[in-house]
Amino acid sequence: MLKQIAELLKKTPFEPFAMVTTSGQEYRVEHPENAAIVGGRVVVALPGGEGVTTLSGLHITEIKEFSGSQGM
Repeated sequence: MLKQIAELLKKTPFEPFAMVTTSGQEYRVEHPENAAIVGGRVVVALPGGEGVTTLSGLHITEIKEFSGSQGM
């Protein structure tokens, strides 16, 4: 899953996507600078400048890809 996220972050042009965790929480990545892979984790900037959260790669169960503005 981390490899797929890394590829999405490098994709040109970038297309927003979301990560879904084992708890069902969804974390949207609207810009490639809003997420980074650090070791086996993904650090995600929360919307509205609310800080960051760190997701374990083991708890990311799904990637939702959005093309253009669809779903955003």
